[in-house]
Amino acid sequence: MLILLGGCQLGETPAPERPAPEPEPVVMEGPALDEGVPDTDPARVREAADVLARGEAALAAGDAEGALDRASDIAARFPRVPGTTVALWLEARAQAALGDWEPAEAAAESYLARGAPDAAEEAEVRLLLARVRIDGSLAGGIESLFEIPADAPAAILHEAEALALSTAVGLSLPVLRDLVDEAPRHPRVLPAFQVELATRTALLGDETSARTLAEAALELEPGERVGERARAVLRGELEAVEAELVSMAALLSEGGPPSLRSLAAEIRAGVEVALSEAEATGRPVRFTVLDDQASNARVETLVRQLEGEGAVGLVGPLDDAMVRAAAQARSRPFPIISPTARLLPDGAENVFSLTGVDPGSAETLARLALDAGIREVVVFHPRRSEMQEEAQNFRRAFEAGGGVIRRVLQYAPGTTDFAEPFREVVRLQPRGLVLLLPPEEIELVAPQVAFFGVDDLEITIFGNDAWSSETVLERVPIRHTNGVLTVTSRDGPGSYGPGWRAFVEAYESHFRRTLRSPVPALGYDAANLFLAAVQSGDGTPEGTARALDSIRGYPGATGRLSVVDGRIRRTWTPVRLENREPVPYRP
Repeated sequence: MLILLGGCQLGETPAPERPAPEPEPVVMEGPALDEGVPDTDPARVREAADVLARGEAALAAGDAEGALDRASDIAARFPRVPGTTVALWLEARAQAALGDWEPAEAAAESYLARGAPDAAEEAEVRLLLARVRIDGSLAGGIESLFEIPADAPAAILHEAEALALSTAVGLSLPVLRDLVDEAPRHPRVLPAFQVELATRTALLGDETSARTLAEAALELEPGERVGERARAVLRGELEAVEAELVSMAALLSEGGPPSLRSLAAEIRAGVEVALSEAEATGRPVRFTVLDDQASNARVETLVRQLEGEGAVGLVGPLDDAMVRAAAQARSRPFPIISPTARLLPDGAENVFSLTGVDPGSAETLARLALDAGIREVVVFHPRRSEMQEEAQNFRRAFEAGGGVIRRVLQYAPGTTDFAEPFREVVRLQPRGLVLLLPPEEIELVAPQVAFFGVDDLEITIFGNDAWSSETVLERVPIRHTNGVLTVTSRDGPGSYGPGWRAFVEAYESHFRRTLRSPVPALGYDAANLFLAAVQSGDGTPEGTARALDSIRGYPGATGRLSVVDGRIRRTWTPVRLENREPVPYRP
């Protein structure tokens, strides 16, 4: 009888198990990271190949940090396995995706020197080097474009040409002329620069030189886009080009000290995202990025140059002194928007900042105090120009609503002991204490409010918008921020403004890397304010300025923006700080 139990047949002799097949040998070719005795153990070669494959898969899935971890794993564990120099190529692409330009450049250079890639791969590496150097404002970016082999695969040449075109648009006219005169005759790269120069030359009225440049470009081997632009110059069909040539510029300190270089790179990235969106939606514009080298004298020279070239507006410069130099160098008040200047020059027309003192912040804070039933306060702030301006804005709004300021207590920059002013607050016992502080000083001042007994009294603490910043909420202990009444321009948790999420998506799509800082959003908003003004302006600096003045409630990445009385203002919301979060305040 045949008995079945659990799917097994008892009474039959089971077939002998077959031995597991031997794994296919894995072959890794090429130099090892370490030039010592080669590690050819089959198991270790297979494991190294698996780690590399997982790194490539992570990079393809957008996990650049995971890919970088795999590249590091190869360097640490398998340095003598043949072919592991390819980990340098994985590292270069991962670092580039993360926006870490210098490590990406170093890894790509090392791979070229040690990895012995084939011709197609070498072209891909050189294209990455060019992109990294250009996007990262490193030396040699344009030179790297010309080092891409002329017989590279068609897809590489297409990308190189596109990168050359976008780079050419950002060059000043003198630099572009020198480049076209001196650069190698690369059949796909040089024509992009020649056509850009031909277009600008034609628009300046020199049709003969423009035709010569366009013909020279066509004698090489340009791609379809560049070739069509060259033929348009020869036909004199510049209407479409003129439509896009509302000219604007950015002055960024790409050759300044390291802190300004880093800031300039982030601002430039935001501007680039705004421009890429403008092109995608049919609103192309010529935007020239110039390096002011953190020099006031160079700022003045460049501003005069931009005026001569017909620019209708300027993003930058990045600090107060250079903004003042730019404003003074203008022969007429064409608009300037600095993404980062704190103080604007007195009386300068059409000069704006996205991070300057916003009167609306102090006005909203004053209304908050009045709505909370507080009619008398003491104001405390450092003796700094921007804080004094903020205090004046608060005073005007508070007193206009019937409030009384009992005392204004100021302290000198660098002060660390606030015993005397806070004991004076305790003596006066006002209903409210208004702390107008820069974000970097809140961590120092806030604990002393409690230490000197102000917390023991029934005094409502009010803080300026710096109190609701992410930096303060992350760094200052909760016990020193909970209950503070302040204002915020943020559009909800995790969002700086109504356009924030769209900006993050556009940034990460454009650069194929994660956005790590909100700073690029300032460049994005500055460029977009100009782009919005250009749509309704008349193509002149004065028309652009008038259009800027009419902007109300623009849904920016850094807030809802309006231009009122010569200032960029955000929409502010009263909040109460609770557990590191700004919570809408209701009296």
